[in-house]
Amino acid sequence: MFVGFLRRYCFFLVLAALPIMAGCGGDGPAEYPVTGKVMLDGHPVEQGEIRFLPAGMQGTPCAGQISNGNFECRATEGQKRVEIYATRESATPAPDGLPNYVSYIPAAYNSQSTLTADIKPKGDNTLTFNLKSQTESP
Repeated sequence: MFVGFLRRYCFFLVLAALPIMAGCGGDGPAEYPVTGKVMLDGHPVEQGEIRFLPAGMQGTPCAGQISNGNFECRATEGQKRVEIYATRESATPAPDGLPNYVSYIPAAYNSQSTLTADIKPKGDNTLTFNLKSQTESP
C-alpha cells in the first residue's frame, strides 16, 4: 500500500516539474526573427554558423545555421557583435588520417570580428553580410 502511494506521489511530482524543466515559464527576454544572407567573395557561404553576441557580452547570445548563403534565427533586441564561421575539408588529411576541416572565413569576421547588427523589435531584421577572403590590413 505504501509503495503504491509512493509511486503515485512520484508520478505527480514529475508531472508537476515538467513545465519548469521544459522552460514553459515564458519569463525570458523577447526574441525577434532575424534572416539574411552571407556571401564570401560574391558567392554564398555553403554551410556555416552565424552568431549574434550582445554588446558588452551581457544578455542572451543566439546562433543560426547558414545554408546556401541563407540564415535565420531569433535574437533579442539591441546592438550585437556578429561572428561568422565556416569550414571545409582540406585536401591534406589530419595527422590521424581522418578528414581535416579548416576554417576559411577570415578571423576579421569571427574571433576578431568588427561586424555588428542592430536587432529591432519592430520592422525588418533582414541582414546581408558581404565578406572578402582577403581582408585589408589597417
